[in-house]
Amino acid sequence: MSRLKEISVGIKYPAAALSVMILMIAGCGVPATKGFTETAMGEIEALEYETALETLASAEEAGENKALIARAKGIAHLGLAQYDEAVSDFYEVLSYSDWQVDALDYDVNYYLADAYEHMKDYESAVDTYTDILGLKSKEVLALYRRGCDYLMLNDHDRAVADFDRALELAPDDYDLRIEVAGRLTEASYEDEGRNILEQFLTEREKKLSGFDKGRIYFYMEDYENAKIYLEDARDDDDQNTILFLGKTYEMLGDYNYATSTYQNYLTRHPEAAVIYNQLGLSRLKSGDYAGARDAFSTARNLPGTGLDQVLSYNEIVANEYTGDFNRAKTLMDEYLKKYPDDQAAVRENIFLSTR
Repeated sequence: MSRLKEISVGIKYPAAALSVMILMIAGCGVPATKGFTETAMGEIEALEYETALETLASAEEAGENKALIARAKGIAHLGLAQYDEAVSDFYEVLSYSDWQVDALDYDVNYYLADAYEHMKDYESAVDTYTDILGLKSKEVLALYRRGCDYLMLNDHDRAVADFDRALELAPDDYDLRIEVAGRLTEASYEDEGRNILEQFLTEREKKLSGFDKGRIYFYMEDYENAKIYLEDARDDDDQNTILFLGKTYEMLGDYNYATSTYQNYLTRHPEAAVIYNQLGLSRLKSGDYAGARDAFSTARNLPGTGLDQVLSYNEIVANEYTGDFNRAKTLMDEYLKKYPDDQAAVRENIFLSTR
């Protein structure tokens, strides 16, 4: 089931999130846009990137703020996977900057680094984060992201140095520790990743809640202990608890109990798209392909979830499992228009073209 997408809940530093989602953290304090530029930003939020670029052309004709127009163009080009154009746009924003670095400069540098990462130009991404850290040495996000890029460059020691500094600056950030451990594990440093979590459990045992202990054990792949703590912390109206508890039972092979856990929660919270997605994943693992498709479709039709990409992709795969390849192809065409940079979807589309 690795072709499917899960949704990380409660993680501030997602490993594979959309660039706009990642970098909103750095965008605080950016001046409000007005007129056509403001309209274009709304279109970008709705993933209407080409329409946004047309609107920004009108903003240029109207003489609106050049820096904010260029920033919006860069974000739109990122969404269209036009990374060279995005880099050019972000450099244009920086060209308007004076000697006093402000929130817009920091925001754009994060976007610039993100564009480089998509281009797999990790050296340039590292240089960009280094520029940020040269002015704000305690930027936890920049340290974390630079550490990730060092890992991509096979520079383990520098990566660990950045991760250690980020963890030192954010000693109570449980999510950051989980994410750092995950990145190290992905890079084949499983023992180091596990040690980070084990050490944290030892040092903070008395301070950690049952839920936090449970999810840390979950990421350590100690599912029996995860089950014990998550059941003890169980709150049938808390989405995070239900999500981790259900996923733990999935990992233990008890899909029936996991599915009933999700369904019980959805009877009281039918707007919970995250739980619908996990219900769909669980049903797929248990062989209920039609039920999985319905779960993804139901969630995708909910308003304002912000999870359209994950849900749309999973609905495509679920339709493949049911054998409805025509429906899957139709949905894939729509998907790739919105998310042309999703390499997993590109590969999946190649598979669909042979059916």
